[in-house]
Amino acid sequence: MKEFLLYVWQLPQNILGLLVILFTKAKRKTGYWKSEGLVWFGVSLGNYIIFGRPSMIEPGTMAYYHEVGHQKQSRRLGWFYLLIIGIPSFFGNIFDRVFHRNWTEHQRIVWYYNQPWEKWADKLGKVNRFYI
Repeated sequence: MKEFLLYVWQLPQNILGLLVILFTKAKRKTGYWKSEGLVWFGVSLGNYIIFGRPSMIEPGTMAYYHEVGHQKQSRRLGWFYLLIIGIPSFFGNIFDRVFHRNWTEHQRIVWYYNQPWEKWADKLGKVNRFYI
């Protein structure tokens, strides 16, 4: 019953997560979903952590634990997650990819992960970005 209520509490992002899995044809792995042949991305939507590039998806990586942090945010915020975390994170990512193309990777990482919703995900996922 608890799992059902948690699923409903996160229903908007769970539905969106299922749509991303369906659209990207992601395959279930242990603890995440993997989509082959897509550009680099990682997203946490409710119960679903989805990655688009194999090189970053191994459990134990910072990318994986960062998405676990977003998953914890989703569990805490429920229906408000997409408004408070999902939308700002999505547009921050797009902004970074468009307007910071000429920055070094380090500059982009520092900018992106210093956004408050990303810092919180790192904290919840126990990710230590010592270089930021």
